[in-house]
Amino acid sequence: MLRSWVRSRGRKEIETLKRAPSVAQDELRAIRSRNQRLRSAAQTAIRRAGYMLNDAGMMLLLCDRSGVVMEAEGDARILSRGQENHLHPGGHWNEDTIGTNAIGTALHLVKPVTISGVEHFCEAIQRWSCAAAPIKDPFSGELLGAIDISGPSEQSFGQVAAFSVTLAMQIEEAMRNAGLQEHRRLVERLLAERRDRSGDAIMVLDRFGQPVWSSAGFDAAAGRAWDGEGRALHLPADARDGDPGHLAARLRQVLPHADVDVLADRGDMLGVMLTLPRPGLRRRGPADPAVDLAQIAQSGACLGPICAAAAKYVEGNVPLLIEGPVGAGKETLARALHGAGPQAGQRFEFVDCSLLDPDALRDDLVDAGALTRLAESGGTLCLDEPAQAPPPVQALLAQVLAHLRRAATAPLQILSLSSAGLAERMAQGELRSDLYFRLAAATLRLPALAERRDDLPALIRRFAAAYPQQRHGRALRFTPAAMLHLQAHDWPGNLRELRNLMESLGATSLSGLVDVADLPRHLTRPAGPRAESTLRDRERAEIAAAVAEAGGNMTEVARRLGIARSTLYLKLDQYGIPRPRRD
Repeated sequence: MLRSWVRSRGRKEIETLKRAPSVAQDELRAIRSRNQRLRSAAQTAIRRAGYMLNDAGMMLLLCDRSGVVMEAEGDARILSRGQENHLHPGGHWNEDTIGTNAIGTALHLVKPVTISGVEHFCEAIQRWSCAAAPIKDPFSGELLGAIDISGPSEQSFGQVAAFSVTLAMQIEEAMRNAGLQEHRRLVERLLAERRDRSGDAIMVLDRFGQPVWSSAGFDAAAGRAWDGEGRALHLPADARDGDPGHLAARLRQVLPHADVDVLADRGDMLGVMLTLPRPGLRRRGPADPAVDLAQIAQSGACLGPICAAAAKYVEGNVPLLIEGPVGAGKETLARALHGAGPQAGQRFEFVDCSLLDPDALRDDLVDAGALTRLAESGGTLCLDEPAQAPPPVQALLAQVLAHLRRAATAPLQILSLSSAGLAERMAQGELRSDLYFRLAAATLRLPALAERRDDLPALIRRFAAAYPQQRHGRALRFTPAAMLHLQAHDWPGNLRELRNLMESLGATSLSGLVDVADLPRHLTRPAGPRAESTLRDRERAEIAAAVAEAGGNMTEVARRLGIARSTLYLKLDQYGIPRPRRD
């Protein structure tokens, strides 16, 4: 308190003030608009507290971070008296404008403060006793404003200070719950788009510019324009006014080379997706040390033989083509093979062939010396989607590969990744035959996730452990009903979709236990049979859905399916569907 008085005495012009300054109505409307998130979260608490304070000789004030009163509730008589000192909406109550007072001092110290009677710096304000508590953003810890309870100085204040702190905590909790609900909708919207963003750095921000989810390596890709905490360094404060369109415009100014998209759900603008495109033609560097070939081999019965065969090809420096649907883990396997083979520790050059043109290929790989370094020191050249390269690039690429094989003085591995069959692309004239035969001395195919449903429970547990619940660092757990929905899903995005889902659940789950209600809607909606699905797939999905809908009651499941319970148990074992504990 003494320090606050010392600060106030340095401003001689405020000693004789009888009231706080007041902002104009236009400015007050702008302040309220900028603080809509805080006002919405505080609405219920203020209404209830105002009802309690009615006829109690006190009033309740909600202020922004600069000390401007935005809302006032409470005893009508006290509210009327407060207008004499501008203790009403529009009044500006920071220390700089009116000296020591509960609102301004609480905001300055960022902690609860009670100022009674003569403790106020200005004599005319000493008729009041006030208790104020700061309100912080529950996600970033940023100071947002303060809640204040004021009454005549002669009135007993008792537990008012504790009441103000309680109200601040209620407002912060309401803000946290509203934010988590909107964050979940944002993540669901991102997953529903199912874009192929392989290699891109992505961050999703809510309408107020707070980070909700980001892909690995986003901070490094954003570089100096980003502070590593999800807020652009040069992003003005008005960009976080709750308008996603305004936020997107500001982000485009800060990161002009990024793709900025507003994410909306049923016409409601929720936030912004910031995408930093792949940096150049490739991602350089050694293989990810966290990717282990043995772990991949153990993640499913069909992957063991694939990994064993791939390791033999790499050991013999045989050019290897890895085919499989988008998201099946082709690049993950390629990096694991690099780390497990004779090229381990050497350079790993990843080239997105769809981005190549002849000049870029010469400038970035040939003239820059990347291929020379590969030939001299060894390593792995990984070509992604070679059939998508333009014909002139294909011709030059075939020449480059021939030169590499001749000039290599150290172990050099050529890996190619394709989501479509390259032999078919060659037959259709979309891929040069000389390039194909340089790439595909051996071919392996990674199965889609829908082809390895028996591996799903183990994969889900593995990814859940890799992306623990962010609040407590615990691995996610799933109720039997939630697990059944996950097993019944077709997973068109394959492992990438599964990984993204586990990461988003880790960020949004409150308890770490995931139930059906916590899953994105597209995972829980009943889906009609797809034309390409097999009878086995349809029967399995129908049984899994019936078990989930019946809550694990096997008698009810059997009745719905029109089969005996003994037959139902055989089907559960046949399709690898776990038996719920409840029977």
